[in-house]
Amino acid sequence: MKAKQIVKRALDLAMIILLPLLMAEIYTRQELHEWLGAGMAACFIVHVILNGDWLKNLFKSEYSAARKLMTAVNILLCLDVLALLVSGVMMSGFVFAWLNINGGAMFARRLHLFASYWGMIMMSAHLGLNFGAVMSSAKKLFKLEKKNAARTWSLRGIALAASGFGVYAIFSQKIYDYLFLRTHFVMFDETKPTFVFFLETAAMMVLFAAAFYYLQRLLAKIKSGDKAKKAHKWTAFAAPLAVCIAVIIGFNSGESSAPPWTVGDTDNIDPWQNSFSEEVTSSVNTPPNTSSAAPDAEDVSADINDGFVKITGGTFRMGSPETEDWRSDDETLHTAVVSDFFISPFELTQKEYFEITGEDPSNFKGDNLPVENISWFEAVSFCNSLSEKTGLTPVYSINENSVSWNRSANGYRLPTEAEWEYACRAGTTTPFNTENSPSADEANYYGHYPYMIEGNYFTQGNLETKPGVYRQTTLAVDSFSPNKFGLYNMHGNVGEWTWDLYGEYGDDETDPTGAESGILRVYRGGGWNDFAKNMRSAY
Repeated sequence: MKAKQIVKRALDLAMIILLPLLMAEIYTRQELHEWLGAGMAACFIVHVILNGDWLKNLFKSEYSAARKLMTAVNILLCLDVLALLVSGVMMSGFVFAWLNINGGAMFARRLHLFASYWGMIMMSAHLGLNFGAVMSSAKKLFKLEKKNAARTWSLRGIALAASGFGVYAIFSQKIYDYLFLRTHFVMFDETKPTFVFFLETAAMMVLFAAAFYYLQRLLAKIKSGDKAKKAHKWTAFAAPLAVCIAVIIGFNSGESSAPPWTVGDTDNIDPWQNSFSEEVTSSVNTPPNTSSAAPDAEDVSADINDGFVKITGGTFRMGSPETEDWRSDDETLHTAVVSDFFISPFELTQKEYFEITGEDPSNFKGDNLPVENISWFEAVSFCNSLSEKTGLTPVYSINENSVSWNRSANGYRLPTEAEWEYACRAGTTTPFNTENSPSADEANYYGHYPYMIEGNYFTQGNLETKPGVYRQTTLAVDSFSPNKFGLYNMHGNVGEWTWDLYGEYGDDETDPTGAESGILRVYRGGGWNDFAKNMRSAY
């Protein structure tokens, strides 16, 4: 076998292995996912270069029905990988963070999710259409007999069994929701063993590969006249163009329907969007309370300053113990001290944001609903604007690519991550600031998946935890009961921006302000579409 063919087959194998790993982002986490994606992109680009003959022969010679199918799939696959690469770079927080390509984080997320699942189908189809060449290479490499009935029927049996499992996987993972723009975020069943997820992905790949393999064989038997061959040629290029136009229309025509019930003005709901708000605090230069634990609720000063609650500082254990269920590795338990500070008891409302900025980027409309879909930069800009309007000294100096914090200024600002967790916990050390894990009647989140519901799936040992309503929208900022510090919706509704860069925690720090360097900012509290485990005080 020629060296070029060996490299091409090695790249095919590498991409087949990488594809299920990329589909399992929740198991690999973001940084590894980005590196795997970069590797996949590199393999694909090299593979296209090595197939230069195919590119040179585009639109040349006659087109049969089978060649039409092959050409259309290859063009769509190239466009799909391009969409994945561009959207991946736009969202990158690690590998391509140095490429400052903007275009809207939510648009990038929608495009990446949509292209990921169609990419799996197109790559599987490409494999199926080239299965004959793959088998031919395998026979030469392993010096197999040209014809072997037992081997042929064994492969058919395996393909049939895997395809059946693939059909089950499609319905199990609800792949059709992603393919037809019916949902905006991936819903993994994290209780499913990792190897089962990979088996399901592999089975779906076999299903689509087998379907296109036999479709190609069927089309190869069709004999076409000269006019038909010309029609095939034009169709091979018109079909991908038609698909692209349909996708563009789908992205711009409101592909998701409104939830069955809504809060406020929801005429413009777009559930594809993620939701972020922020708690705004004012700087207070008072010495820290050096008590050994967070104060009890009755010891907390509840002075009100323009609607803000004064939180008496103290020492607390930030992060989560290793015994806490569903904890993440970045929740290292450590001691932190915070000084007194003021914080709003509510998430920032759309009315308040509009009064200062003249804008309302939220998708769930309502004056008393939290403002959402604002970036971290927009959050700190709002703080400065609010400070200027109220005659205070702005806290932040904002340049094109950097923000610095003037700690002597008396204006409004975002809380630090330590302040946020201290305020959220309100003296508690449990996963949530409520006595028990919050139900859907106590917080706004993906109510079908309360904390530790898994106990009911396997042992029926946690029957007090029951699924609740999933509202599919934000709620008013004063919904539900406040915590012991008088703060509302610290769990759920919308995630809340903090000042800190994402990074490792220190230890025994006073008024920590996060990692010294990094590329991601921290938001806390979870949102209306999060599982309860992602609303934990330490998450």
